[in-house]
Amino acid sequence: MHPTASLVIVVLVAFRVIQCSLSTTRPKVAVSCVIPNEVQAGICVPPGDCPAFQRINEIGELSSTGRISFLRELYCDIDADQSGVCCPRNSLLSYRQPTLNESLPRRDRTVFATRFGENDSFQCGDSSMINKVRGGKIAAIDEFPWMAMLLYGPSNAPGCGGALISSSFVITAAHCLVGKNVQDKGNLKFVRLGEYDINRDPDCMVEGNYEDCTDGKQDVKPKRVIPHPEYSSSQFSQHHDLGLIQLERSVSFSDFIRHICLPPMAESVLTSPGTKYNVCGWGRTNFFRAGLGGDSLSPIKLKTTLPYFDHGECQEIYRAKKLSLGSGQLCAGGQKADTCAGDSGSPLMFFDRKEGTWLLTGVVSMGVKECGMEGMPGIYTNVGQYVSWIKKTANV
Repeated sequence: MHPTASLVIVVLVAFRVIQCSLSTTRPKVAVSCVIPNEVQAGICVPPGDCPAFQRINEIGELSSTGRISFLRELYCDIDADQSGVCCPRNSLLSYRQPTLNESLPRRDRTVFATRFGENDSFQCGDSSMINKVRGGKIAAIDEFPWMAMLLYGPSNAPGCGGALISSSFVITAAHCLVGKNVQDKGNLKFVRLGEYDINRDPDCMVEGNYEDCTDGKQDVKPKRVIPHPEYSSSQFSQHHDLGLIQLERSVSFSDFIRHICLPPMAESVLTSPGTKYNVCGWGRTNFFRAGLGGDSLSPIKLKTTLPYFDHGECQEIYRAKKLSLGSGQLCAGGQKADTCAGDSGSPLMFFDRKEGTWLLTGVVSMGVKECGMEGMPGIYTNVGQYVSWIKKTANV
């Protein structure tokens, strides 16, 4: 081949490589969004890239319904996989009026609370019928209504999470019921349902032209606690970390208290690459810029999305920590995130788009102490492996 021809081929190949490189690094198109109380549109960016958002995202400023509602309204979607906040286009500016009007009529939910008929059961896994599920870290007031908060000791301190699976049973992690963790916290005193903001009762949020308020929290005493029979609190790997709480009384379902669906047994689609989960709770968080320590709980119900993490890779990571994963455990997360929304015992959830319902996929078991450590997934008890035991024990 002639040297000149060879040179032309090399140049063309190099040009193609550069062209491909440029196409993959091309910046994303800015997404416009609406800032409440302002005429000029904003731009959707990651929360950490918006100084105006950081200035108002203080825990001391979240005592008002209007401020929390304003923060939720700022959430937007940067793309299909990433949520952001609506920021002023001039990053030096602040939000002009960072609150929403609280002097609004309350939404009447009576018709929704009885929409299935007096003698019908509420459908499991049915979250809000009024407020659509949105992106962002702050959950809607009626989002994930099966969430339970477990209160321990003489001070009724929050210590674990759980999920309502029937009118009289809550599922959680076994280590929330027996072992050293319980000895340190004190005995389980109450299961709290219908909670949103631990600093207020009832809780309210501004939604459109209405103020949407809960019916108030319910603290129910446990009748008995049932750790899985094969669970051992002394086992480092925490296999079979699953338990049930039978409530002292059955609870009535409403838009703010409902039960989540159990998964079909051995449903592989729930634990396969590409699967996205949600976790929710009042867990350790650095979501609020100031006013909370690193190990403090969030006062407001938070949520986040987590990807499935390959079981084999997860085994390799934790094998170095002398921990052995079993078939009854699954891994999720492992990406850099700014929220550890789920407390121990909280549900790992999958939304079944075909049926329009939420399925209980896992229960928060253990993981790294620091939130959002890239490459370090959390470990969850795989509920699908225990459906037979759950149904038999809870009679569901």
